[in-house]
Amino acid sequence: MAHLRRLVDVRTGDEFDQPVPFGLVYPVCTADGSAPPSQRGRTWEHLEASDRELRQVS
Repeated sequence: MAHLRRLVDVRTGDEFDQPVPFGLVYPVCTADGSAPPSQRGRTWEHLEASDRELRQVS
């Protein structure tokens, strides 16, 4: 299966990108299309601890 890099938070609608498999996840935009407050990459563990529930966009 190919790496799907586009992700969305099912709770907020915020969009994320994971350019490298198993690498950091970067915020792309908020649900309303505005820029995220931070564009720093995060680990999956950090996002889960922050109550994010990310799913791949097909």
